[in-house]
Amino acid sequence: MLKLIHYITCLVLALPIVSHANCIRVTSTSSLSSEIIAAGYTATSWAGGTNFYNGPSGLPAVISLSSNTDFLPAGTLLASGTASFLTASSNIPYTSNQILFRCDLKDAGSLDELYVTQSYYLYAGRTLTTDIPSAYHTEVKGVAIRLTNLKTGKYFENGWQPRTLTSDDWVEDASYIYIPASAFSDTFIEVFKTDSTAYPDGNTAPTFFYIGVASGFIAFRGPGLDTAALIDGALEIAIPGYPHNWPGQISMYTNVTFVRGAMCLVKDYPSVVLLPKINISSLNNGEVSQNTFSISLKCEDAAVSSVGTTAASTAVAMGFLVNQPTAVTAATNLGLTTSSGGLTHLLDTNYGSSDSASGVGIKIYNESGTALNLLSSKTTRTGNLGGWYAYKDLTTSQGDSTDGVTTYTGNFTASLEAISGETVTAGSVNAQLQVVVSFQ
Repeated sequence: MLKLIHYITCLVLALPIVSHANCIRVTSTSSLSSEIIAAGYTATSWAGGTNFYNGPSGLPAVISLSSNTDFLPAGTLLASGTASFLTASSNIPYTSNQILFRCDLKDAGSLDELYVTQSYYLYAGRTLTTDIPSAYHTEVKGVAIRLTNLKTGKYFENGWQPRTLTSDDWVEDASYIYIPASAFSDTFIEVFKTDSTAYPDGNTAPTFFYIGVASGFIAFRGPGLDTAALIDGALEIAIPGYPHNWPGQISMYTNVTFVRGAMCLVKDYPSVVLLPKINISSLNNGEVSQNTFSISLKCEDAAVSSVGTTAASTAVAMGFLVNQPTAVTAATNLGLTTSSGGLTHLLDTNYGSSDSASGVGIKIYNESGTALNLLSSKTTRTGNLGGWYAYKDLTTSQGDSTDGVTTYTGNFTASLEAISGETVTAGSVNAQLQVVVSFQ
């Protein structure tokens, strides 16, 4: 008998062991090396970008809306501001040196900041307007919002967009990459009037304290995190990693009140006011360098001229805003302030630098020769001491009422003067001031 013997050959494959790189969320210094701690970095618990847990948005406290739909044309910029990632993203601010994530060194090149509008809701960031590019409907009827990532310069969209982090964004030691809060982008916010009906609903109350959800989110994507499932371009509907690996949000919640009523808009203003040259000895002798300028407003005839001081109202006031942080800080440090936070002088945008004159500031006088206090922020209801004035106190009707709208014009003087108690030094003075009109 012939016996067939089957020999079974075993093929053994030697497969390499794959080491999976990964990131972790950092909530205590136990995740930091002694080297990183010695370099000044820290860590603590943080909540993430949960709806309703935001900080200040950088927008004014009151945004004015006309009850006359024809007074504000579509596309009118109602307000704008910069939302700092450190202070706006959460109800507990981050510090710039706070570490939020730790990743393996081999993760370099695969670490992303992601940003998106709140596309989970039709009224919060999913519905594009039909009349303003890259602007989305909000919970307030006739109001749209547009967000810009200030590190990429790109508008937020209703699908996730990535910004790949680089070694310029993080710190590292021999073992890990550490992602600090400073790695994430600030956001520029614009609020517009829209006539789009793509989202037909929305709040129309005369006064609406914004209670809606966030308008946008910032997430972190890295190997090993659940946010690795977030797909570029995908709507923010599936929400892996929310909120613990989404460190930021942009929201008007509790920050902004929308007020509808008869209002005013700035019609005309000078882009530049030139002051004549003046020498140090003249300034020290009490002489000044002056020039005049005019501001025109167009106001609905039913507008109420007042500086409301309690709850948000349709009282219309105007003021001059010092919109450069360095100038505000310098004036505050020199004690050029009022008890309500107003400023008495406008200082150079780079006050304290070697090229800028010091010991001098610009005062603004009304037509009667009274020095005006200047706004240091967009905070409303601070009265004359804070820099707000009833618009009819600073302007005069031109008697040209047409279709219920009248022009008001005010004449002012900008005066460069020596600051009492300060030493005047030579240099240029380049200062910026913005005229603002708002419900109070």
